[in-house]
Amino acid sequence: MLNSDLDDLIRKAGNSQVDANEIDLNINLTQQEISDRIQDREERKKYAYRTFIFLSSFTAIVLMITVAAGFSETLGFKLDNTVLIALITSSLASIVGIFILVMRYLFR
Repeated sequence: MLNSDLDDLIRKAGNSQVDANEIDLNINLTQQEISDRIQDREERKKYAYRTFIFLSSFTAIVLMITVAAGFSETLGFKLDNTVLIALITSSLASIVGIFILVMRYLFR
């Protein structure tokens, strides 16, 4: 009995029409989608690295300004406390904002 069911399925499969052009189009489409995703991933890596370098440099500059203001007597570089507070808070807000935007783009 099982052989007859299998024979029926083989006969049905032999009678069905398969459009080779449609299969080729689907294969080409998926290959294009794969290459697009690979390119997107490479671009994301590149811009994530650039953003990391920018944020690291920005943080280092703010840190140097803060340390220089701490050694104001030795270096002769003096900033008012309100200016330092504004510098640190605005810098922190910028860094967190840029970081969030980049992470949303990378992991959407």
